[in-house]
Amino acid sequence: MVRLLTAAAILVMAGLQLGSIVQESATYDEGVHLTAGYRYWKTRKFNLNMEHPPFQKLLSAAPLLAAGPPLPADPKLLVDQTEYARTFLYEGPMDAGRMLLMGRAPTMVLSLFLLVAVAWAGRRFFGAPAALAAVWLCALDPNLIAHGRYVTNDLASTLFYFLTVVLWISYLEAPSWPKAIGTGAALGLALATKFSMLLLPLVLLVILAFRWRTAVRSLAGLAVVCIVGLTVMLATYGPESWRTIRGRTIDASPETIAGVKFPPHNYVTGLRTLMDHNREGHPSYLLGEKGEQGWWYYFPVVFAVKSPTALLILVALSVWRFRSFRALALLAAALIYFGVTMTSHINLGVRHLLPIYPFLYLLGASVLWPRWRAAVLALILLQAGETLAVYPDYLGYFNIPAGGPKAGPKYLLDSNIDWGQDLKKLKVYMDRNHTSKVCLEYFGTAMPKYYGIEQEYLPRTWDKDELERLDCLGAISVTLLKDLYIKPGSFEWLRQRSPIGVVGSSIYLYDLRKRP
Repeated sequence: MVRLLTAAAILVMAGLQLGSIVQESATYDEGVHLTAGYRYWKTRKFNLNMEHPPFQKLLSAAPLLAAGPPLPADPKLLVDQTEYARTFLYEGPMDAGRMLLMGRAPTMVLSLFLLVAVAWAGRRFFGAPAALAAVWLCALDPNLIAHGRYVTNDLASTLFYFLTVVLWISYLEAPSWPKAIGTGAALGLALATKFSMLLLPLVLLVILAFRWRTAVRSLAGLAVVCIVGLTVMLATYGPESWRTIRGRTIDASPETIAGVKFPPHNYVTGLRTLMDHNREGHPSYLLGEKGEQGWWYYFPVVFAVKSPTALLILVALSVWRFRSFRALALLAAALIYFGVTMTSHINLGVRHLLPIYPFLYLLGASVLWPRWRAAVLALILLQAGETLAVYPDYLGYFNIPAGGPKAGPKYLLDSNIDWGQDLKKLKVYMDRNHTSKVCLEYFGTAMPKYYGIEQEYLPRTWDKDELERLDCLGAISVTLLKDLYIKPGSFEWLRQRSPIGVVGSSIYLYDLRKRP
């Protein structure tokens, strides 16, 4: 029965993902990730989108290899990776929607593997009932559903972070070389997916310290884990790693990070690029304010307003009851990751917090299930209610205490609400209302024309003549409505009006048509 209910949770998550993703256009980063991964396969060159390691991109692009769409022929396009990706997706012989769906499929499969990993770890550590509760809570989490459908590395890093930690705990409880190698493989895949996973060796060391009586004996296992992890990570770069190891890299000089010189490898170059990005900061939005360097309290606010209501209650009821080594180890993995994110100057969204969610669900379910089974079941029903209520707009989910999705722009923007995903829904709205064209200001990298949207210019506040001639249905992405990433005051004139509706969660509509 437990296995049957676990399989049911997996099917529910898969159904919600498939049913919602077919209604969405490409999100901001997907085109670049998919194109970069496909180019890695075809050219064995990893110099596109170096700010992220290649594993997830390679995985997402693998289904395209059978179809073999050509890469853009003009090398000048590589100067702008967004334009290069747009040309590949929308100007080639293969349909962009088909390519995106093929690229999204591996991420959806990984999200289902995450449920399997939670079921395995929960059953092993806390028993089948607690594991089943955690699986259902994960399967119904709107944030995991949302980011488990895209050609991005957020869900993959969540899976491999969780796997590395639970396999390491299993190793410490009963050491064996196969377990050490398995943990190392998970670590390597995590490192090859996202640079933030470089935190994992520290997490493993902290967990090792909880078992200090056998720590010295386990240090050899940690060394094996790190060696295997490094090997797996380098293997994802294929021939480039082999050339670097042999010292035959052409036209490249060593990278220096924190005063230490590293071989001229694209992993190191990408890490350096990310560190420079973090130092310079990134435009972001929080509670109505805009900034470049972020806020230390950004991710606590994100957690408070974007986490499902059931999870907030689960954490509040269970956080003081963790006592065992397993519980403390899982909690440490979540808290260390959360703490490190608070130091980041790149404040972009809840997707950067996803790795903590499986730990919190598993911990909460393990503590509450033995005593308060009815409460756990009630929380699962609450989670299901919130998730079904927001369908199919999972990216724009905000919890009940925060005021729900309608209140979202008061708190956050960008990939928390608006990532370019609603062009398809805008076209559906236009067709239903017999609107042939819109004055559109769109935040995203997809092409409105591809989705059949004929657009006109939406004037800025200072375009007085254009404002006088305006006669159309206005549509604007909420990120740009709030002047994020563009000149301040650009749409002050529009914010003084009341929207007539919202498409999906991100495109606000205004009636700007002249009346007789």
